[in-house]
Amino acid sequence: MNLNFRYGTARVDDLTLVPGPVTRPGLPSVSRVELDGQSLNPSRRFLRSLFQRFHINEQVFRYYSYDEVLQRVREKAPCERFQYCVEEKKNSPDRLLAATPPDRPIARFGATRSLLQRYEGRRLTYSDGVITSTHTPVSGDGQFDIGTDKFKNRFVLQTPIDGCGRPKIHLALLRMVCSNGAVGYTPAFRTIINTGNQPLRGIERALETYDNDTGFAAMSQRFESAQNSWASLRETQSLYRLLVDITNRGGFTSDSVLKNFYTTSGRPHELYGIASLDSLSQKRQRVLPAKCRVYDLLNFASELATHKSEPESGLRLQAHIGHLLSDEFDMEGSAEKVTEFGDFLAN
Repeated sequence: MNLNFRYGTARVDDLTLVPGPVTRPGLPSVSRVELDGQSLNPSRRFLRSLFQRFHINEQVFRYYSYDEVLQRVREKAPCERFQYCVEEKKNSPDRLLAATPPDRPIARFGATRSLLQRYEGRRLTYSDGVITSTHTPVSGDGQFDIGTDKFKNRFVLQTPIDGCGRPKIHLALLRMVCSNGAVGYTPAFRTIINTGNQPLRGIERALETYDNDTGFAAMSQRFESAQNSWASLRETQSLYRLLVDITNRGGFTSDSVLKNFYTTSGRPHELYGIASLDSLSQKRQRVLPAKCRVYDLLNFASELATHKSEPESGLRLQAHIGHLLSDEFDMEGSAEKVTEFGDFLAN
C-alpha cells in the first residue's frame, strides 16, 4: 500500500466546490474541491458524506446546483466545522474522502493497518476509504468438505479509515484447491461492529472474539446446493453483464475474462442458437439452464475477485456472490452430484 493519509478539520466557509459536467441525468457533478487553499479531487464518498452531515438529500440536486446548496449552508452556518481525510497516492492527484463531524473518533490508517497485521490479517487491500482484511475465526479453520472440494472458514473485515460508516464483518469460505475466497457481502452474512468512542479497541475486541457457527453452516449449505443446481440463463447473464462493465472500466488484470466465462458457461448462444440472450424474457431465462452449475459461477467470480481484479472490482464481484448465495437459485437442486470441479476457470 503505497499510500499516505492526511487528516484535518475545516469550516464550511473554507470549502468551494468547482462544478463539472453532468455525468448522471438531472444531477450535477464536481470536478474538484478547493479546501483551505488546496485543490483536491473529490470522491463520491466525500460528496455523499458532506451533505449527509447537513441532512441534505441527493434529490435536492435535481433542482439546485451544489454551489447553490453550499452557499445556503454557508449563510446559515458559516462556522460549522467538519473533519476530513485526504488520500495521498504516489503519481496520482490527492483525493478527498469523507467529511464527518469534528468530534467523531476515526480508526486512522497507520494504526488500523498495524492492528490488522498484528492479528494476522491476510490479503490487506485498500479501496475508496476502506481497508479490507481476511481473518480466521476464533474456533479455527474448521476445514470441511463440500462435495469434492475442501474449504476453510474465514471472515472478511472492512474498516473505514476516514470515519464514514462502521466496521463490518462478512462471512467467507476459502476453497483450498485454488485459494479462492468467496465472501458474502449481503446482510444475510454480515455483522456490523459498534465501536463507540474507541474504534480501534472495538475492532480489536471483534478480532479476539468473533465466531459464527450458524452463519458458516448456512453459507456452506448454500455452496452445497450450488453444486447441485444448474445455473439458469438469467443467473449467467447477470454475472456476464457485471463482467462486461468491469472490463470496460479496466478493472481486470487479465484480457481473457469474457472469453473464459463464455467457455465456462457452456457457450449458451451456440447451445440455444440465438444471437442475444437478452431477447428472451426474464421468465424464460429463469427456466433455461446454461451448461454449468451455480457453483461454477461462484468459483469463476471468486477466482477473479481473489486473483485477477483491482480492489474495487473485487468488491463488486464479491457482492454479486453474496446476493447469489442469499437468494434461492432459479433451478435449485436440479442437477445430479458430480465427482470433480475445475480448479481454475480463468487465465
